[in-house]
Amino acid sequence: MQRHDRHANLYRRPALPSGPTEYHQFLRTPGYRWWKAVLAIVLIPVAYVVSTLTLTWGLTVVSESLGLGLVPPETPGDGVVTMNPARLLASNLAIGLLIPVSLGLQRLLFGQPGRWMHSVHGRFRWKLALTLAGVLVPVWIVYGIVWTILNPEVAGVNGPPATLVGTIVLFVIALLTSPLQAAGEEYAARGLLARSFGSFTTQRTVALLLALLAPNLMFTVVHGLADPLLVVYTFSVGLACAVITWRTGGIEGAVVLHAVNNTILFLVASFFSSEITIDRSSGHGEVMLPGTLLMLLTAAGVWLWAQRRDISRSADPNSGHPTNE
Repeated sequence: MQRHDRHANLYRRPALPSGPTEYHQFLRTPGYRWWKAVLAIVLIPVAYVVSTLTLTWGLTVVSESLGLGLVPPETPGDGVVTMNPARLLASNLAIGLLIPVSLGLQRLLFGQPGRWMHSVHGRFRWKLALTLAGVLVPVWIVYGIVWTILNPEVAGVNGPPATLVGTIVLFVIALLTSPLQAAGEEYAARGLLARSFGSFTTQRTVALLLALLAPNLMFTVVHGLADPLLVVYTFSVGLACAVITWRTGGIEGAVVLHAVNNTILFLVASFFSSEITIDRSSGHGEVMLPGTLLMLLTAAGVWLWAQRRDISRSADPNSGHPTNE
């Protein structure tokens, strides 16, 4: 009877892998087709460009046509973007759309319900996420305040002085939408892209290296950075999130780390300026070295914590997918 039930279970869920499987190889199922992974790798950047251009350009068109002045002018090619409340809202929502896009593409191309992108256990582990947030938030508050005070220009607070209304508006938008932006990047890069690259081979080590490196190279390139040390910092952020995803068997820790970093830095900056300037040009990378070190130390700390807590990085979705938390 048990054998019959297991076979029936496999028949009902042919899109899921058989046997214990790590997060980055979850798309390598008995019905795997390589071209679906290639299509996913192509469609994610397309979705990013479409959603970003649609919302940000749409905001610009509405602002200019109605004379609202919602979008600050930019100098093409200078690598500097001024994030006032309206532009920050549009940008965060555009990238946040990558969450449903990634979940939808996984279902459409590979037949796996979205819940299997959260973790190898088929659910978003809120206990794990909240535990990490409880540790990381205080650390990042201290880091964000000290770093912003010491490096105001790079922190983007060299615009108009903050006002009460400006601070409240920017604070609320950052608090509510920056986590969505961070989660969107994680579900796209460390979720669908990493799994797609990791599905190209059954060799575990090679699959892991593909999942760790290839999406992070794409993630770094799309930021359009000119300073080599900014490139190192951005790649380190992606690598830290990728390592945490692999070692904990799910995307939750990476979402928390990315969201805490982006949100708190914007929240701190909102107390200093009514606009946040993001400068991707050269000459500012050296002040990001503390952030690079902090990201890598966080990844190492989560690795040791997950090992000590015996958090499984693999699970068999056809055998009750037990959790070890």
